[in-house]
Amino acid sequence: MKILLVDDEAHVLEAWKALLEAAGSCEVRIAAVGGEALKQARAWGGPDVLVTDVVMEPMDGFRLHGMLAKEFPAMRVVFVSGYDLSGYAGQLAGATVLSKPVTVEDLSAAVGLTAGPAAAPSGDPGVGATLGSYYLQEFAGQHGAVCDYLAWQQSMSRHVVLHLLVNHPDLPPGAVAEFLADARAKAAVTHPYLLAVHEAGEVNGHSFYTSDLVPGHTLAAYAEAAQTLDDRVLLNALRTAAEVSAHFKEQGLARRAITPADLVLDAAMRPRLANVAQSSPQEINEPAEVRAMAVTIAALAAANGPAAAAAAALAANAEQGWAAALPLVAAAKPAVVPKDAERLTARTEKSKQRLEQSRQQQKKRLLVTAGLSFLLLAVGSLALWQFLGGGTRTIASRLIEIPAGEFVYGDGEKVTLPAFWIDEYEVSIADYKEFLDYLAANPGEAAKFAHPDMPQGKDHTPLDWADNKQLEPPMPGYYTRAVRWKQYKNAALDVDSPVFNVDWYDAYAYAKWKGRRLPTEQEWEKAARGTDGRKYPWGNEEDPLRVSSGHDFDPNPEKGGGLDGYKRWSPVDLPPGDVGPYGVRGLAGNVSEWTATMAPHEGGMGGEVPVIRGGNWGNPEHHLTRRLAVLDPLQAQDTLGFRTVSDTPPQ
Repeated sequence: MKILLVDDEAHVLEAWKALLEAAGSCEVRIAAVGGEALKQARAWGGPDVLVTDVVMEPMDGFRLHGMLAKEFPAMRVVFVSGYDLSGYAGQLAGATVLSKPVTVEDLSAAVGLTAGPAAAPSGDPGVGATLGSYYLQEFAGQHGAVCDYLAWQQSMSRHVVLHLLVNHPDLPPGAVAEFLADARAKAAVTHPYLLAVHEAGEVNGHSFYTSDLVPGHTLAAYAEAAQTLDDRVLLNALRTAAEVSAHFKEQGLARRAITPADLVLDAAMRPRLANVAQSSPQEINEPAEVRAMAVTIAALAAANGPAAAAAAALAANAEQGWAAALPLVAAAKPAVVPKDAERLTARTEKSKQRLEQSRQQQKKRLLVTAGLSFLLLAVGSLALWQFLGGGTRTIASRLIEIPAGEFVYGDGEKVTLPAFWIDEYEVSIADYKEFLDYLAANPGEAAKFAHPDMPQGKDHTPLDWADNKQLEPPMPGYYTRAVRWKQYKNAALDVDSPVFNVDWYDAYAYAKWKGRRLPTEQEWEKAARGTDGRKYPWGNEEDPLRVSSGHDFDPNPEKGGGLDGYKRWSPVDLPPGDVGPYGVRGLAGNVSEWTATMAPHEGGMGGEVPVIRGGNWGNPEHHLTRRLAVLDPLQAQDTLGFRTVSDTPPQ
């Protein structure tokens, strides 16, 4: 059986393909847009079954089916949609209709195959299933009655960890209520080192919650592999556990014991702690907890180093609990010297010597070839500057005036705003590098730009920005990759691309450093839509060619970017068509943007969170009323950046 799957959600397509092929004897091909589906079908000689989403751009599922049915009249069709199709009886005649989310069993039955092995015997969703807006991609382990999955959140175009309570007859009474109560307790805790919980709920009788995904390994895993870690990394891990424990005590919050398996080191070897909050108080043997952590730190530390000494002292003073850890870490940290400090210093000095030698040689030839030698010196200096960590920007942003007056906000509300000035472009990597350089040169001034609610100890380095020097050779971060290789995650990236992986506190601090602020969501929308309430910056007709959106994103490293020219991030001034009535660019796509507006969490997790506006490269939705309030201020994404505004005209 030949089955053609058509949907604009690439992750869903790939999983359905694998699951259908496993479910029975069939050949499956996939397509993300109607034009590609037509090509696939014709090259194939026609599918036996067409499975297509209905609501797609630029060609919807009804139109696609109509065109293919004329060429291949024996083809059967299965329409899939998350919308009410009751008004389309004519188009649905003779078709099978499935409502999203679609289970593997439903899909297999619709195309005429027996269901595959995706669903567990208990009836719980498995890999390939969709739970609400979450697509389960990979099984990550089980802890008691909770299964963990790597999941793709389609509404936010991001990966998360989904924690699913299994449906089992042996579950004690009240297990579901306790599971959801614990999830709410985790969501209520905010700390920069603690993995945040996004959403908890129940779909079709399945209870779950989702949390941050931090790719990396735990301290316990490093210890099991008999690794030796850098002293700075281990001391930071100790500090993380101690500060989180202190936070729970200060706030009077319940938690479970902290173990080495709870401390995750990300790609840059920065520690994050699993969310240990729970709804019911539990008696914790803190001295035993501290001793277990000290034993693991000692096993991972170099002999006679600062971390080993701190671990030994901590074990000796374990009866004091985590309170003993912070002074020990503070005392040990000044003695920590980067392993490669001497090598880096020597490299810098050698580079300076080469530059001076080059200048002297140029002077000797100056009378003979003055013009040529000047050019060579400039080029050589630029190359050396780039090698040492610089970047060449080609785009300079300016502030654009948005005049005072009335505009159409949201679904038709008339709102009047005073005049303001907004960045023409999203803040770029080069822009943000200047901010980080300033903070590095003036560390005492960082507090001037910090939001009052920003947790202590947090800095403003974006996630994955810095090089991971724990590895040998060092693993370049995304800034280095943008400067030297112009590529990151199999996609083009340079310093004119928008900065990303910044949390709300980072955006706030940058704006304050510039003498500005973040825009309110109403200011953002007026800059994007003008006064006529248009749906897109250019008008009311969708045009994926004009915007860097998820219409052409494909997780396959060899694919993507076929419509707008960019697989992920574009330079902040491209595509040229994404420009609004006032000349502000990049509001429909590239990266979504933080605003200053706070709103209740849309996932029902309680409290207020910053509003995010605009589309991005990972999501096909890019109309200008797109609005989300789902991320904590400490959360960051590679599809999220920002721009700034000023209340006064530029000088």
